[in-house]
Amino acid sequence: TGRMLNETMGKWHFWIMMIGFNLTFAPMHLLGLNGMPRRIYTYPEGLGFEFWNFIATLGAFTIAISVLLFIVNLVWSKRRGEVAGPDPWDGRTLEWSIPSPPPVHNFDEVPVVRSVDDFWHRKYTEDDEGRLVPMPPVSGGALAVDEKATGGDDDHHGEIHMPSPSYYPALTAVGMTTATFGLTYTPWGWIAVGIGGVITLLGLFGWAVEPVTKEDH
Repeated sequence: TGRMLNETMGKWHFWIMMIGFNLTFAPMHLLGLNGMPRRIYTYPEGLGFEFWNFIATLGAFTIAISVLLFIVNLVWSKRRGEVAGPDPWDGRTLEWSIPSPPPVHNFDEVPVVRSVDDFWHRKYTEDDEGRLVPMPPVSGGALAVDEKATGGDDDHHGEIHMPSPSYYPALTAVGMTTATFGLTYTPWGWIAVGIGGVITLLGLFGWAVEPVTKEDH
């Protein structure tokens, strides 16, 4: 969405979910030790299962409340949340180096990586006393690069290759799914195998001969 979730609601969501999860599943261990089988929806009275099943049910409702709170947070943040920058949590990894919301293709160019935390070293370096300090900005507001950490290599790998928008992969998937279901069921499953095989071949052929769309590369 390009916006930040509400942190206060996020913390409430976490703790309610944590409590609800343990309240739901911890009693199940005790019930198992007391001899209750798995995956049954009813049982006779007097077996000693009632109390812990009641507690687990309360835990399940607690989880539902936490999920509802998350949905409220999501809707609220989508409309009123703080606009998120490209790197709102000062991350170390490459996915935080692209704009927010991220473009469909992620990176405009294949990133050149010369260290384990390459993006981090593009933001921070060490001063003469070994303390972590931000990299000074260069012209245009961009960050300078820690040449020592990144290797000082400024070459580029070129643009990202993106496939053309096509319906043929979806058609191929439908054919393969149909054929797979045909292999599962007998005695008339071979009909589905044949139909699915034909659809798959048509999808693969169309996919192979489809012309390249230049603007998607």
